[in-house]
Amino acid sequence: MFDRDDERGVGAAAGFAGAGAAVGRGATPAPDWRQLDRQLRGIARRRAALDAEEARWLVLAQQLELHRRFGYATLLEYLERTLGYGPRAARERLRVATALQVLPATAAALACGDHAYSAVRELTRVCRQDTERVWLDAVAGKTVHEIETMVAGRKPGDLPGDPVDPEDVRKTLVMELSAETFAVWRDARLALELERGEPVSDDEVLRTLCLDRLAGAGDGARAGGRAAYQIALMVCPSCDRSTQDGGGRTVEVPARVTARARCDARVIGRVDGDRVDKATPTIPPRVRAAVIARDHARCRVPGCRSARWIEVHHVRPRAQGGRHTMDNLICLCGGHHDAVHVGRLRIARAASGEIVFTHADGRQYGATPGTTKTPSEVMSHVGHAAHDYVVAVRSSADLRRSPRSCS
Repeated sequence: MFDRDDERGVGAAAGFAGAGAAVGRGATPAPDWRQLDRQLRGIARRRAALDAEEARWLVLAQQLELHRRFGYATLLEYLERTLGYGPRAARERLRVATALQVLPATAAALACGDHAYSAVRELTRVCRQDTERVWLDAVAGKTVHEIETMVAGRKPGDLPGDPVDPEDVRKTLVMELSAETFAVWRDARLALELERGEPVSDDEVLRTLCLDRLAGAGDGARAGGRAAYQIALMVCPSCDRSTQDGGGRTVEVPARVTARARCDARVIGRVDGDRVDKATPTIPPRVRAAVIARDHARCRVPGCRSARWIEVHHVRPRAQGGRHTMDNLICLCGGHHDAVHVGRLRIARAASGEIVFTHADGRQYGATPGTTKTPSEVMSHVGHAAHDYVVAVRSSADLRRSPRSCS
């Protein structure tokens, strides 16, 4: 179904196509390139104006619950069945329409065609009424891709120049799978969940599969003396920001990645000068091999059965004086090692020498909320066990330290 504006647009497009066909027959001269440019720009402005008009009507439709007049359960269903939007596009249209009600300058920029809907869609993720003018000025002349990059990782109220935590920047990977591959993917996810004893995210499943492939079969990747972290990380010695190399691209990673890598890595030193330092593991290979053997190459967290990509963790952090000793090192799987460094899991050694695992709130690991907490003596030790950390990577390269731009 088309409204009148749509009908005019379709007619103009058909007329232009007919003119193009005529040019091919030599009957009509081609339009001047300047005229062609004006036509395309005009279409873009009219499309943006229609998007702005639609946003105003969508807000009214939501307020009046228009969908109920047609027997639809939600306005999203109305948009899908009547206007032809997919579920995701329908949700985004409603979100943007609602946001524009309190962003008058952004709405005006869309209505007059200064910015396309796709650009405004990204701006509404971070703009507030007190920051929208700054954002509009900052994105002037930028492409949609550049605006997406500026917005990524920022929250409503942030300004374009504010620092961004790499942890907040998510990458989107769209895949089309055959039925067979989809079934195998689900089986792989279930196998990993059974091994971990808890649900896992898409991110964890894909990372594990990729790391298994990068390690290869039978190459000794899980040998006791070899550090778990074999990923290329570049660490700036002045600001401590880190980037990870992957497939020819450099991606900034959160500080927790470096913190976790420093538990169990191979350091090759600075790579920005003529001198090449000797590569050194953070944990002596013979000590690491002994820890792996003692813990049977499995994660020590109660209930975890994971024996893949085992990493060695310092119970007492190295920054707090923890040493590479057998009583201060334990084996953890990647998922639980990550949980320690983000503070969701705490590990400490009680006065009795026993390793104690607790949740962030002090509950014994695995206990449901509201149950009895650990003894005060254990709690006093556990309170010193949390790291500053977080997520990780492990694959096939080396941990490297090198300065880079801190801007």
